[in-house]
Amino acid sequence: MRTIDLNKQWVVKDRISDVSDQVFGGAQATEIKVDLPYDAMIETTRDKSNATGSDMGYFEAKDYEFTKTFTISSSNQCAEIILQFAGIYGNSTFLINDQVVGRHSYGFGPFSFTVQDYINFGQENELKILIRNSQQPSTRWYSGAGLLHSVSLLIGDVIRIDKNLVKISTENCDEDTADLVLDTNILNSQLGSKKVTLKHEIFDQNQQIVAVREQVINLQSLQTTHTTTRIYIPQPNLWSVETPYLYTCRTSLMQEETSIDECTNSFGIRTLRLNNQQGLLINGKSVKLRGGCLHPDNGVLGTAGYYTAEERKVLKLKSAGYNAIRSAHNPISQELLEACDRQGMLIMDEFTDVWTKAKTPFDYASYMETQWKQDIDNLVNRDFNHPSVILYSIGNEIPETGTDKSTFWGRQFIDEIHALDTTRYTINAINPTMSNMDKLPQIAESLKETIPDQNINDLMNNFNELMPLVNTHEITSRAISESADMVDIVGYNYAAARYELDHKDFPNRIFIGTETNPADLATNWQLVTENSYVLGDFSWTAWDYLGEVGIGRIVPDDGKQFFTGAYPWLSSACGDFDLIGERKPVSYWRQTVWSDNPKPYIAVQNPVNYGKKMFAGNWAWTDTQHSWTWPESENQSTTVEVYSNADEVELILNGHSLGRKKQGESTIKNYFKWQLKYVPGRLEAISYVAGKAVGKDELHTTKPATKIQITAENKTQDLKQSLHYFNITAVDANGELDINCLSHIKVTVTGDAELKAVTTGNPMPDDKYVSNSHDLYQGKALVIIQTNTETNSKPSVATIHVSSETLADTELKVDFS
Repeated sequence: MRTIDLNKQWVVKDRISDVSDQVFGGAQATEIKVDLPYDAMIETTRDKSNATGSDMGYFEAKDYEFTKTFTISSSNQCAEIILQFAGIYGNSTFLINDQVVGRHSYGFGPFSFTVQDYINFGQENELKILIRNSQQPSTRWYSGAGLLHSVSLLIGDVIRIDKNLVKISTENCDEDTADLVLDTNILNSQLGSKKVTLKHEIFDQNQQIVAVREQVINLQSLQTTHTTTRIYIPQPNLWSVETPYLYTCRTSLMQEETSIDECTNSFGIRTLRLNNQQGLLINGKSVKLRGGCLHPDNGVLGTAGYYTAEERKVLKLKSAGYNAIRSAHNPISQELLEACDRQGMLIMDEFTDVWTKAKTPFDYASYMETQWKQDIDNLVNRDFNHPSVILYSIGNEIPETGTDKSTFWGRQFIDEIHALDTTRYTINAINPTMSNMDKLPQIAESLKETIPDQNINDLMNNFNELMPLVNTHEITSRAISESADMVDIVGYNYAAARYELDHKDFPNRIFIGTETNPADLATNWQLVTENSYVLGDFSWTAWDYLGEVGIGRIVPDDGKQFFTGAYPWLSSACGDFDLIGERKPVSYWRQTVWSDNPKPYIAVQNPVNYGKKMFAGNWAWTDTQHSWTWPESENQSTTVEVYSNADEVELILNGHSLGRKKQGESTIKNYFKWQLKYVPGRLEAISYVAGKAVGKDELHTTKPATKIQITAENKTQDLKQSLHYFNITAVDANGELDINCLSHIKVTVTGDAELKAVTTGNPMPDDKYVSNSHDLYQGKALVIIQTNTETNSKPSVATIHVSSETLADTELKVDFS
């Protein structure tokens, strides 16, 4: 099928017109011109009174009207025309030439409509998309609003490959041969049988043909013919996290040696196996999943889909030790999917956060019962050829998983997934407490036998203490039994205590920690490594995200703190990486648990908060920074943490040893700490194994910043979207970062590029989020610029200029040629 790109030159209004507007005139709407992808919500004004609330970061909710014109040649009047979307948020209506061609309510994942009956061939057509997003909240995290991913028209001839759908699976492989199975649908939409030749060509990464297979097929009138064939690849390069090798399959439909249709699909050759003795096997090798959960936004870019942004995220996560991500709690974006394929990251692709019981007033529960089949089909058919996808999750913390009358929904989802894809495994992220909220009174009554009456009410009001008791209770075990047994792998959220408990009674169950607290990793990872039936652990969360604001915050306890933070909190503040991709101390501790490298890492708690009563969110780590520069805190007490998997760690301040700490002295594995007074100078940590020094980390006090430094970050670039990342840092005369510099900066870009965004990692900014000027946060900011790759006639050159209230202006000239 031929593709027409519809990503350029859209007109967007922040209000939907209606019939009365045409007759009487309506309220004025803001109108702008944009290219896709485009997240309209990210540019709105945040306010504490906005209906989105803390769930969605206090952004403003509006309805939008997107309009674009296009023309299709009269020569295509007998063709099938498909309008294809990679993802739109939120509840949308689609019109061509003022006629409704379809509606779609799920804001995540791909979908399409057949629209040839609405096209004026040879004339200009108007495509209008009405997005109703003002009823909020519609999710428990930031969703964005608008045409967030690519839009295209597919034009198919009367005889064609059906929607470019060619499924490629690896049945067997070894170092000599890979046995591939290719499933293809061919559509004959005219009267009369036709004889065609279907040709598959497999190309390696050097664009060399490594295998070819042809089939002669007789097509019946007005029928779709399904065909399956095998093709064998000699000396295959297998796809894995370490070697993400991708092949390309070009599928051609031929009549009398003439190609009448063609499509290409990228794929990887790899096998999956699963059992309770060896766990998860990829290409015959046991793999433990070092995972993290990800929500769909990219900070200041919102939920607009940019390959460069997703690839950057994947590369940073891999450098920190991750090998798997869970899309929380919605289908993964096409851009992140492709980045994981190319860079080698495993995916648990999740269908939904809700089934029939809503978690927010306007979420997917309103549509799930009528839309689930279409949405699952779109998800699985899109994912099939992507080797990074190994698991399909049918839900997250679904209350229905603990009820006798509603568990059947899970069976329907699983049956539909298996009907479309038998090569991957299913999982359900079950939070046993959430599955049994209706049974808490019954559980509390049973606990009276072991807990004094006067403590029951306190326990019921303390969710953190209550959850472990509920999770492992026999009432809970019975309630979730059916839901646990219907999936290939049982996913448990915050319920690692169930692994060994379940294994005794259900030895055929296999487990993954689908969502866990960061501080629990050491305990959880021991369960993973010591038990073949526990496959991995997914932390909440790998990267800060917009919405669910402040759930990982650490602030002085004023007695008014709640689960989420009040405005102006913006992000979750619970990730291993912040909003601009800066790695936090907790990530370095995590890597000591995952790796064998005993190199220490120093993290220092803020002396200002020493001795204060602090509120820590459920997903908080500690209030630390990798710094020994704390102005106006001299001789003030503080806590120094060092992370290492060594036997011992020694801390040295200004040449004087503060003693060695042994592994096991702390209740947290690989965690050493000292109480001392802050004195400027040099702080060193030395790690020891068997008495021998094996690693060192050091910090020293830096001077106040004297200038701004601009450095280019990304070396690889997305040729379609060409986003380029630049780090802005406030540095002293020696070129060292001053984390205490909060100077206000303004960024301009001139030349053959445009400024896409300026942002910081600040989880609670009080200025406009999308702006070309911000206060530095911890001495840093991030600049994203975009080049136009459609005009390649001359080299692209741009200049980034940064001005500061307190530091000298600076600029960087960038040559993109």
